[in-house]
Amino acid sequence: MLNVLIFGIEVSPQVQIGGGLFLPHTVGTVIGAERIGENCTILQGVTLGTSEPDMGFTVERRPIVGANVLIGAGAKVIGRIVIGDHAKIGANAVVLRDVPAHALAVGVPATIVDRQAPQERLGG
Repeated sequence: MLNVLIFGIEVSPQVQIGGGLFLPHTVGTVIGAERIGENCTILQGVTLGTSEPDMGFTVERRPIVGANVLIGAGAKVIGRIVIGDHAKIGANAVVLRDVPAHALAVGVPATIVDRQAPQERLGG
């Protein structure tokens, strides 16, 4: 409750969070995922949670966020969604389906607009 009052963020104590989580602006953020991988950045106003009321924190209904993921301001990841490693979610996107590793998802509902492995981005 103290986090909500001081920082404007709600983080469920059941969420498994990897090291290096960066929350540059916490206001309006709700983190109710099953787990968040290492070195992720989550901007303000993001919601990671279920698509229906779940007072018991059923992990099978919660999103899973991979490592090195960027989630843009205001994005919503709702339900049992898997966000792959190194994926990016655009600002205000509403993610209703899995996002593969190295993909960029934007829009409402979110669609994949870029999916390249790192070596393809570098031209190699």
